[in-house]
Amino acid sequence: MSLPTILTDSNPGAIRPARTAASCVLLFLALLSTVGCSKKMAVIAPPAPDVSIVGSDSDRLQESLFKGDQAVLSNQDIDRILTARITLSDRHRVAVLHLNSRNTYYQEIADLEGQNSEQFLKALASTPQFTQVRFIPTLLIPDKRTAPYLREAAARFQADLLLIYATRVRNFQRDRLLGTDEVHAEAAVESVLLDVRTGIVIHSAHSSEGIAARKVPGDLNFSQTVSKAQAEATGKALLKIATAVGEFASHSDK
Repeated sequence: MSLPTILTDSNPGAIRPARTAASCVLLFLALLSTVGCSKKMAVIAPPAPDVSIVGSDSDRLQESLFKGDQAVLSNQDIDRILTARITLSDRHRVAVLHLNSRNTYYQEIADLEGQNSEQFLKALASTPQFTQVRFIPTLLIPDKRTAPYLREAAARFQADLLLIYATRVRNFQRDRLLGTDEVHAEAAVESVLLDVRTGIVIHSAHSSEGIAARKVPGDLNFSQTVSKAQAEATGKALLKIATAVGEFASHSDK
């Protein structure tokens, strides 16, 4: 059996086409490898986008970045609270609560504090928006004086609004070797007005008043003089709070 002519030296013209075909195959493989490498080099991961905590004017953050915050209030609830608009057109009944009322050992001081409370309620009731202003009965005051429990107590009292206030007094005493001792009492009152239906604080106020007093012959001791000055300063500060709340209610009703 004879060998094919393409392998013999007797037919050199037939070898050229075979070599040419082999060269084309090698050239094709080389090009294919080059294209594959270029594609691999082109597939490069793009840089990570810059995520900034402070958003731009057109893309501001609207949600909390801390997951634990939503265990108390969801982002949707926060948005509803911040965008809510509350008017007092249908809020007429006000419940009042003094958070830190104190006990006194002097009848005169107790009478002064009672007068302060009565004048405070009268000043609030003079606001045309309010048709009913009353202190919450002691039996309805919860042990836990937090906003949810206080709101529940006001709802049981059928109050539309709950005015919560706290008082604080400071004394500056001046002792004299000769003459009558003096005291300067400074009272500060802080209040918040809570909308019972929504649980939102719609108003807050702060006032302070100072009174200087000296011991008079009718005072049993200097301690009574100090207590009288404290009560007088507190009464004046409370009237400022009543005025601020009344002005707010009058403007919010429009």
